[in-house]
Amino acid sequence: MNNNICLITPPSPFLLDERVFIHLGILKVASALEQKKIKIDFLDLSGVKNYLNVLENYLESGEASKTFGITATTPQIPNAVKICKVIKEKRKDLKVILGGPHVTLMNSASKREQKRGLDKGNRATSDIQKLSSVFDVLVCGDGEKAIFEALKIDGGIVDADDGRSSLFLTNEDFSVLPLPARHLVDINSYKYQIEGVPAVSLIAQLGCPFQCTFCSGRNSPFLRRIRTRSIE
Repeated sequence: MNNNICLITPPSPFLLDERVFIHLGILKVASALEQKKIKIDFLDLSGVKNYLNVLENYLESGEASKTFGITATTPQIPNAVKICKVIKEKRKDLKVILGGPHVTLMNSASKREQKRGLDKGNRATSDIQKLSSVFDVLVCGDGEKAIFEALKIDGGIVDADDGRSSLFLTNEDFSVLPLPARHLVDINSYKYQIEGVPAVSLIAQLGCPFQCTFCSGRNSPFLRRIRTRSIE
């Protein structure tokens, strides 16, 4: 297992202001890695217009990691793919892991397609295949434990989006795992306030009990099953 990893938050150009809410999911993964004494380089590319230049400068720094972890929602996927291609163009032996909501939901939908035996209209399965051809490893679901499995393998899918998996976070896991590694980002560059006072968001609960028809998360245990941390 590599003793360091570079985690990346891609730009979110669909947002009016990318510097409001910090992306906490990848910072939760970062804190889990730091707890195991793994060194983290973090590229927060939110709102960075020349983000590929920033990435290239990091790759040319001489101290770049050999392993990269990228998070992405669906609108961030095009930029995540561009980031991966720049990394691979630099050195093909560099390992790139993709996690986050998009790959999780596509994998969940792909499993449903395969269960139904669909040979047409299998858009999710096709998407997973395309992502697998770009990224080395796909992490689906909770990433805090799954990232360690992803670091062990050279290719494939780590599926933590299964309530029966040991990689799926329990209430206890959610409570005892370290808080998001907010020290890795420039918090002062974010503009979230409550009644004029600078503030940050937090995650008190995982999962949603509702089944809104417009939300693909209703079919994913990762986003469907309620997990809560202790009040303390």
